[in-house]
Amino acid sequence: MQLDTRKTGKNIQSQYFNNMKNIFLILTVFLYSSLSFASDEKSGRYFEDQPDITDDYQIHFIYLLAKKTKDKERDINGWIEKEVKKIDDLFFKMTGDKQRLKFDYREDGKLDISFARMDRKAKKGGWNVNYPDYYLQKVGFNNPKKMYFSFTDASSGDGGQMGPHHGYLFIKRASGQITKISIHELLHGLGFAMPCTKGVRNGAHLGSGILGPDLQPRFGKAVYNHKDPTCPDLKDSVYLTPTSDEPFDPLQIACALGQKKRGNPPGNFKIPAKYTHKKLLKGRKNEWCTYNLTEYAKEDWFKKWKK
Repeated sequence: MQLDTRKTGKNIQSQYFNNMKNIFLILTVFLYSSLSFASDEKSGRYFEDQPDITDDYQIHFIYLLAKKTKDKERDINGWIEKEVKKIDDLFFKMTGDKQRLKFDYREDGKLDISFARMDRKAKKGGWNVNYPDYYLQKVGFNNPKKMYFSFTDASSGDGGQMGPHHGYLFIKRASGQITKISIHELLHGLGFAMPCTKGVRNGAHLGSGILGPDLQPRFGKAVYNHKDPTCPDLKDSVYLTPTSDEPFDPLQIACALGQKKRGNPPGNFKIPAKYTHKKLLKGRKNEWCTYNLTEYAKEDWFKKWKK
């Protein structure tokens, strides 16, 4: 069979240009990503959790951006410090001026705030047990004695989300109620409302108060100082100071229930023996814990998170 050299030459030329076009696109994306991450490096910014001044349990704050989210420098311009101060003061007031949350501080005495930018675009929907949890743990935010709370200018459609270990405050959507929504989400991180909390509904919520739809700044007796020794009480959390004489770690409870319902995360987790409430030990249908997500998650789980 005789070849038409003119057509063959055109095909080779066309293939060559297509290949070059693909290479150019790959290089463009690579260079854009490299420049984007390089431009994130600014004076006073930390990309890693700084050395701790205590080995106690503590809450670490992160300024988290998605791949193409504009950097508003909230971690270095004082914005996050101001919001955390409001959270701390309101929480203290809600306990009757008895307890505060334990925050992570640097050796220089300042609040330890890290910066992180995901290598994928933001996506609407749940961020817990999903790529943001996975990414943050992959880059080092996975200390079992810390809860990580990220302020982000990316969006998911919600004002906030939080589960055991990691949580998110979506600044634009939460605007006007940042302090109350932050406390609401931090309470979820602390395990509340528990399966045994009186009046629990809609997962881990209550009918009123800070865990209710009205976000009123009160815990309610079912959460704080409820007098039922068989069910965890917020005042006994390891993340509060002054710390209870019999504190509990919410990660242990959440991960033990997650193993019971889902078979993960891997590890040895136990509910403290003193908590014998049947509803707590049984758990809810959707119990989960994202600690050590990177040990068992597969990349194809996150294929809807576009690169």
